[in-house]
Amino acid sequence: PPPVPRTWTSINPAPRFLTVTEGVDYDAVFSPDGKRVLFNRSSNGRDWIFMTVPVTGGDATPLLSAPLPVQPTRARWFKNGLIAFTGLAPDGTASVWLINEDGSNARAVTAPGLSKQIFYPSWYPDGQHLAVMDGAELATKRIALDGSAPAQSLTDRSKVFTGMPSVSPDGKWFVFAGQENKGQPYDQTKNIIWLAGEGGVLRPLEAQPQMGRAPTWAPDGKRVTFESDRGSPDGRYAAFIANMDGSGLVQVSDYALNAQHPVISPDGRQMLFTGMDPRTNRMGIAIIDLPQ
Repeated sequence: PPPVPRTWTSINPAPRFLTVTEGVDYDAVFSPDGKRVLFNRSSNGRDWIFMTVPVTGGDATPLLSAPLPVQPTRARWFKNGLIAFTGLAPDGTASVWLINEDGSNARAVTAPGLSKQIFYPSWYPDGQHLAVMDGAELATKRIALDGSAPAQSLTDRSKVFTGMPSVSPDGKWFVFAGQENKGQPYDQTKNIIWLAGEGGVLRPLEAQPQMGRAPTWAPDGKRVTFESDRGSPDGRYAAFIANMDGSGLVQVSDYALNAQHPVISPDGRQMLFTGMDPRTNRMGIAIIDLPQ
């Protein structure tokens, strides 16, 4: 294939790995105060548990004292102490769950109009609603935690297939990984980053979009971070940050780290991602300092 035109700048801050494991650590998020990190751990690639580790480093400890009826994945930690996550059931279904930040009171969230393949919850700022990916419909939907109303479709499958969404801090916008529906099968490796929201806006984040996945908003509401293999010599991923208008694209990790699912800290000074630890060649949780 032709080389990808390079339309971005690069920085390469040294990562600090917070976790080392014989299995896989994945999909990390900051606590609302920025002091702890919540992530998924698996020893076999099938069974997952939630772990936490101080952002300064130290021993990782399980969040839960007892197992759940679902495999917990893809967590998002809200400022009211609630954690929303995707629960994978033994029968292959997926649904949204809530749990308190101390690991107590796990419960499923249901709403009319949802399929049995619901992933990637993202909080609205009111703490009462979530945006989710409906994997059966390849659509983004808005749901109320109390199940009082039917799920509201935010995207139209006939126009665009949608993957992981992220709601902006002011609740007026969301970004998602997706692709225009031209009758092709959905292939998440061909996703780009889209912006949707006020006034019915639906457009690619970038003027000349290239591959992108797993977007999340920066807490300042002005920037979006995501993973991409654009420009990679061997198909590994790097973490990128762009302004909301698509300008100012910066690559913030080396391809050798294979950085995935990047998220920015509440104070905007650090980034977490899942990366390849060069000491062990295993996927662990890494943290970098962002230039200010």
